[in-house]
Amino acid sequence: MHMNDVILTALSLPLLQASETSLPDSNVPVERPAGEIGDLSVDIVDVRLEDGRTVQVESGSLLVPERRAAPDSAAVALPFYRIPSTAEAPAPPVFLLAGGPGSSWLEQFENVDHHADVMRLAEACDVVLFDQRGAGRARPRLDPIGEPRRLPADEPFDVDRWGEEMREMSAACRDYWTARGVDLDGYTTAESAADVDALREALGYERISLLGGSYGSHLALAVMKRHPQRLHRVVLHGVEGLDHTWDDPAGRLRALERIAADVESSERYRGSIPEGGLLAALRSAIEELEREPVVARTRRGVDVVVDAQLLRMVAGFQAGRKSRPDVWPRMILEAAEGDWSTVAEGALALRRMRLDRPMHYMMDCASGISPARRARYASDPARALLGDVNMEYEHVCPAWDAPDLGDAFRAAPRCDVPTLVIHGTWDTKTPIENAGEVVEALPDATFVEVIRGGHGALYDLYRQWPEGRAAVLRFLAGEDVAFPPSVELPSPYLDEAR
Repeated sequence: MHMNDVILTALSLPLLQASETSLPDSNVPVERPAGEIGDLSVDIVDVRLEDGRTVQVESGSLLVPERRAAPDSAAVALPFYRIPSTAEAPAPPVFLLAGGPGSSWLEQFENVDHHADVMRLAEACDVVLFDQRGAGRARPRLDPIGEPRRLPADEPFDVDRWGEEMREMSAACRDYWTARGVDLDGYTTAESAADVDALREALGYERISLLGGSYGSHLALAVMKRHPQRLHRVVLHGVEGLDHTWDDPAGRLRALERIAADVESSERYRGSIPEGGLLAALRSAIEELEREPVVARTRRGVDVVVDAQLLRMVAGFQAGRKSRPDVWPRMILEAAEGDWSTVAEGALALRRMRLDRPMHYMMDCASGISPARRARYASDPARALLGDVNMEYEHVCPAWDAPDLGDAFRAAPRCDVPTLVIHGTWDTKTPIENAGEVVEALPDATFVEVIRGGHGALYDLYRQWPEGRAAVLRFLAGEDVAFPPSVELPSPYLDEAR
């Protein structure tokens, strides 16, 4: 999940019963893995799934350097599961790269649907899933430190104060772990890419395939750049290129325009769309708040100051979400009628601040953004509607002081490994323009556009195209597969019964 997505994740309506951050005892030392760098352990263990079933997997851990450039580097333990293939002649194994940064594939495996996905992949090849350094069950376990904070609801949202509070929390968290001997400069995508190859080598594989979405695609592209000769096939979805960590305002706006077009053409909303359309109505609401902020009451009876800056920050809230398609248009239409209650819920959520895992910030801040792209984003006209979609990077990254991986890292890989790229036209987190840039640099890429697909476009493809899962398995097995250039999902706004 991108750092800005942490904000919007808090905005699920009816909202905001966010759990408090789990705080480790400050007197407990960092848990360091025992053994020497390069040590590999493998056992057969039982894993209990969420539905109560127990399955057996090969489970192990690999010790890698915390920072390879440091001669006396401490060790990091990367836990993994390996599911042997059921095929008579398995293809090279597929390594699953979790998103986030900070998601845990070992935890996801316990979910019934994710477990089923893994077992289907095992029909073609061995499947290796692991937790990246600083994430999930990797050791040392780096938790966020510090109590959540809140900005007052009865004052306008103050970005500078918000940034100052977040920087203070971040600096304290960084200092906490640094004082306990953690070398946070080792928590970068470059080190994680080296981890993937180290795990490949330790498990005795000559070549592997990669499957990654969102941040997992970012990590996959870094591996493609560093170790192309070790790769068999690559599948990317919800693509975050190596210079796409910061969010593209224009790409996000284009995704919103595509979603708005579906809403505006539907029978369900006929007669209720203001002149000019949804986005024009959003602009008018922003202009109204520019003239005078309002005090709005949430559904729980809390009075909150709502201003134009705040409305820009929630402008794309839940846009295109299939399970709740009406939340986004309803928010805009209510605001156009002077009902700010839904926006007020978002205004309250944005005042609640808590940190993610340290690796989440270190990975994203180290990947950074090229100066040319940063200048383009800063002057993008889409900011008039969406505000600064990279506010958190701007304010928080200085406190983490992550090593900049540089423009050489951010340059697109030109790797001739056969690559399947799947991306949704309604993806507001990583717009489809990201995928287009990546595909242009890859000589052997197949691009499948999922019309109305979201950030999980791979799973949208599976649901809509019955042959999709089998086609991906054949691709990973090394076959030449004729993928359609596009797959179209039905519009959620055509379901009049919803």
